[in-house]
Amino acid sequence: MDTFPKCCVCQQQFTLKGPAPYLLPCLHAVCETCVTSTAGGVISCSTCQRKVNLTDTRLQKDAVRQKEMFHLTVKHRPTEILCTNEDDGNQAVCWCQECEDFLCEYCQNMHGSVKLTRKHVLQNFSDMEPTVSNIPAFCSIHKHHLLYLFDKSCKKLICVKCRFDDHADHEVVELDVVADTVTKQLNHNTDELSALQARQQSHMQSIRQGTESTDRTHNTLKETIGHTFQSLKSQLDQREKELLIDLESQTKETKATLHAQLTTCEEEWKTCTGVLDYIAKVLLYASKSDLVELESYVGDITRIYLETAAPQTYVVPTAVFISNSLSTLKSNISVFGAILPREVDEESVKDKDTQTDDDFMADLAMKHKMCIEEKETTEKRASKTMDVLLGVARECGVHLLKSELVDRSMVLKCIHLKYDKDRVNLDTVHINTQGDLVNRESDTRPAGEGRLKKYDGTSSTAPLPRAGCPQYWEVVNRVSLDKPLTGQVLILEVGVCREEQRDVSHCINHIGALPSSCCMQVAHCPTHGGICRRTCKEWKRVLCLPDTLPNSAGASHTLHYGVVYDDTRKKIVFIDVKENKVMSTLDNVDSSQPLWPMFGVYNPDYVTVSMTLVVGSDINMTEEKKAMIVKALS
Repeated sequence: MDTFPKCCVCQQQFTLKGPAPYLLPCLHAVCETCVTSTAGGVISCSTCQRKVNLTDTRLQKDAVRQKEMFHLTVKHRPTEILCTNEDDGNQAVCWCQECEDFLCEYCQNMHGSVKLTRKHVLQNFSDMEPTVSNIPAFCSIHKHHLLYLFDKSCKKLICVKCRFDDHADHEVVELDVVADTVTKQLNHNTDELSALQARQQSHMQSIRQGTESTDRTHNTLKETIGHTFQSLKSQLDQREKELLIDLESQTKETKATLHAQLTTCEEEWKTCTGVLDYIAKVLLYASKSDLVELESYVGDITRIYLETAAPQTYVVPTAVFISNSLSTLKSNISVFGAILPREVDEESVKDKDTQTDDDFMADLAMKHKMCIEEKETTEKRASKTMDVLLGVARECGVHLLKSELVDRSMVLKCIHLKYDKDRVNLDTVHINTQGDLVNRESDTRPAGEGRLKKYDGTSSTAPLPRAGCPQYWEVVNRVSLDKPLTGQVLILEVGVCREEQRDVSHCINHIGALPSSCCMQVAHCPTHGGICRRTCKEWKRVLCLPDTLPNSAGASHTLHYGVVYDDTRKKIVFIDVKENKVMSTLDNVDSSQPLWPMFGVYNPDYVTVSMTLVVGSDINMTEEKKAMIVKALS
């Protein structure tokens, strides 16, 4: 019976006939046993850890908990209640509120037959509900007088006789009046505490949201840090490969030169050795007449070799690894990046998907405002600070579309999209070791649920965040035609759609032909008789532009496209990065539900396609590209 209240010291349950409960100032109850046996006169409440000195505090019996135990016992332990009318040991079955007695069946019948008690209202245990008894008690001094007055000075109930005896000069009011006043005060306290509790509930909710936001920020920053340092590692690896290639090339060239010189020197040495050998034989075998005749032959050949410049000692060119910038690079790496704590207000926790860029841009706006307001003597330093902040922003893939205006609508996030490797349709495409999406089925077929079955491609790992500012990503496509295209053969597609729309067949449908979806495709176009770029939105083809890719076997091309998504302006913009122009701007994009980026590559019988996703700081954000985006969004 955990519903029964417990003593806040010994943790024993209160019972109807057990030690009486006493009320502590903290409104928790302590049993009479603990009150009388407390060492040192100090009680420590185990519920709230508050200490009460019984020397300074007079405890009163907890009448509320006594009545609570009364009703709990009637409800949960009725067999423990015995008749108190005759104390005959019989089990009680009802309660007389006027007599304040439990009655057995016999006493119940007798109660109804006696004239003095026949009008008393008896309550059966099964029908009893907690009620407030308004029957006044009798005075302990004047036995036959009811306690219906309250002495404000003595703070106690008194009867009318007490009023004129010991309380004649005191301020006395009727019990009903003071009870009504206390009831109103308790109702007021209830309202105030309920309002406080509601505020506490709201505050707890905001703390929970803050915890969730902190987790999201942690995951975002962890991904950003991982991507940043992976990029740095990739650049270091690439630089290492370049240096090793340079070293191999230089070593090969030096060894080739040395080999050529060694061969020449060896041949000259052999010739010189031959002359020396012949002179030795002349001196050994030739007569004086032979010597005279051979003098011109030997003398001429000797002069030729002696007049030839003697070979110099060859100084081998030594390759040197120049690392004079290494200390600077190490110093820069040691201070690169920082994780800074910052205050996150309730509104930002509630409305924003990620705190990283929001708080960063708020700080950027504040810094920019400070730059404007600072005096001329500090403008140079403020400008330098702004340049540093903008440099850090660019490293994080955040750009200001207009450098003179720090506003959320002018902030462009080069978001860190990723192909969802666990959702790739392996029957038609795969992701190779370089991380590119290729229109060939996978050689290996890893098991896993949730893969696309109809769509020839994959989605991103997460939907686009509702960032309140433009978001941008790019795809670089290497396309080679194996044979001329006919009809409406698709080559590739990039677009957005809702979560439930991701798995569709391009033979019947495509991403841009679904409600709330948009896409840009490269495909053969019967209308123009060649390969075109077309944009589609919600069942309708918006635009069809001829491409420069020739429709002939063996033709290859690199197609580079950018996508801008702005949930605030409800726009999607498709950009041809190579041609440096906007292909199409789609308005009134339905962003009421999260949209997922989609990537498709098609028809391996006709064409070979490799699609690379370019995101974050890997994007080359030029001023021309910014101007195009601003114009398209305006």
